[in-house]
Amino acid sequence: MQAVVEVTGGDVVALSGRMSREEFDRVLTAIAEYGSDDDAECGPARLRALVDAEMIVMAGGLEVRDTGTGVRVGPGCCAGLESWRDWARLLDSEVPWLGRSPTPGVELAAGAVRVRPDEERPDDPACEIADLAGHLERVRQDLIGFLELVRRWTPHDLGGALAARFDEDFVISAPL
Repeated sequence: MQAVVEVTGGDVVALSGRMSREEFDRVLTAIAEYGSDDDAECGPARLRALVDAEMIVMAGGLEVRDTGTGVRVGPGCCAGLESWRDWARLLDSEVPWLGRSPTPGVELAAGAVRVRPDEERPDDPACEIADLAGHLERVRQDLIGFLELVRRWTPHDLGGALAARFDEDFVISAPL
């Protein structure tokens, strides 16, 4: 399980403190350009607009990948990174809305959660998550690492302000 952002070309990049500078720059550009109609460079005005936005939104969210089977469940449309903590509701046997197009299928099993890429195809292979709380804490730690890169690598002296906005909008630092 990892937090990802969709970048130019439809690729996804995992957010963490282990990102390369090139990955970070691609992610920051994708976030700054998301929902924008102009073709302006990702400069100080665009970054300031992110800091001043009502809420930062981006194409991305939580991705689940079963390394054994290769099954991948990407973030659903309209269930982005801003709702990553909703996955914790599964710990209380409550299934959160995980987006649409396609809608992920979620099944609670003894001590595990099974997630399929499309609930309309219940016989397709699923990702099994045995330690959801541990996975969510690792996602939170990765996001904390990403915040540190935002502080350090965001140009135009906007790193601290932008990291604070990400933390506020995506509720990163608060314990699970």
